[in-house]
Formats: sequence, structure tokens, C-alpha cells
Amino acid sequence: MAKKGKVKTTHLRKNVEERPLRIRKYEQFFLIVCEDEKTEPLYFTNFKNEFPKGTMYLRPVGTGRDPKGVVIQAIGEREKLKEEYNKEVDFTWAVFDIDDASENETKIKKFEEAFSIAERENIQIAYSNEVFELWLLLHLKKVEENKPLSRFVIYEELQNQIRKTGEKYATFEYDHYKSNNIVEIIKEIGNEKQAIKKAEKLLEFHKDIKPINANPSTKLHLLVKELRDWIKFYNN
Repeated sequence: MAKKGKVKTTHLRKNVEERPLRIRKYEQFFLIVCEDEKTEPLYFTNFKNEFPKGTMYLRPVGTGRDPKGVVIQAIGEREKLKEEYNKEVDFTWAVFDIDDASENETKIKKFEEAFSIAERENIQIAYSNEVFELWLLLHLKKVEENKPLSRFVIYEELQNQIRKTGEKYATFEYDHYKSNNIVEIIKEIGNEKQAIKKAEKLLEFHKDIKPINANPSTKLHLLVKELRDWIKFYNN
């Protein structure tokens, strides 16, 4: 995470009278570009209201693209945001899943290129192997480090764990393509601090393994910790 202290700001020079005041006065910009177009952007949107007014401008963007495409779009979104408000973007993260990246040589190459491009462009990566829902599942239970999980097993286990929480969700059915309320449910019944600890253990177990082979693991906790640190900083 960047060193905290006096925050540098860039004054807008062009068409300032046309810029929305609420954006012009933000001290920092935080861009999160996601593979998913619904659940992931919605998840990160929930952090917006935790920042005091005028401190951190958080923009989550959904893409529907593969890992390399997400990183490339992150570059474009960063430039667009910079041009739009004549201000540098302080933090840029790319969020994507492993999914079927290991299916063939072409997909493997694209996946590896995503990391190379991100490093060159100073873009942080929060990947999940196998899927984003692993991070949500960690809010509810521990996952064995040495037992790879398919996306379908993760979906099913997420559904089962939610059902176990009581009568309110006893008949809950998770649909990866429709369950937009999953974010609200996890926020209600999940434990973020425990999820971070569990994710740290998974990452430590796979520290010497390439992300594409590190199943199960995720780096979403690093992004969440970054957001939490800045929320704490601006609220103190």
C-alpha cells in the first residue's frame, strides 16, 4: 500500500467550470476493473459509502473480458479517467478469475501476458483460482489448501453454507448469472476479517506455485485490505 501522509492532489486546469464539484474535490482516485460485469463491480461499489466525502473516488468497472482483456481495459479506463478529470489515478487494480485459462496454450499465453502487462503498467492484480466466489465462500468457511476446487463445487458449497445460516436462507439457490443479491447476503452473514485470514493461508500455501496452478487461492484479500486501510486512514 502506498505510504500514507500528506496526499498530493492535482489541480484541474481545463474546463473546471464544467467538472462536477463532487469529483473535482476528491483527493485520490481508485480504479478497479473487473472481469465480471455484475457481481464484482457491485461488491466493490459497496465500499464507496465508507469513505468520507471528498476523499477517495472509487470507480469499479465490469468488462466481461478474459484476464488479458481486463488488464488492457484497465489501462484504457485509467487513461479515460485521467483525461475526464485531468487528474492522475492513484491506484489501479485488475480483478479476474482463472476459469479456463489453463485449457490450451493460447489461453495460457494470454493469462501470462496479463501479468506481464500489469507489472509493466503498474496495475495490481487480484486474481481468484478458480473463481471470485471462492472469496465469498471464505467469508463463511475454511477451504482446504491442498484440495483443488472447480467453480461448480465452489458455487454449490457457497449455496450450502448460506442455507445453513438459518431459516431466512434455507431455500436459497445460487445462480452465478442471476444471483446479484449474493453481495448483500455475504455482507449480512459473512465475516470479512476471517475471510482475509483464510485467504492469507491459502496464498501462503501456494506461494511457490504459479497463479494458474494455485487452486484454491485468491488475492482479493489484498485489494480489500488496501481499501480498508484507506477507509481507516480517511476516517481517523
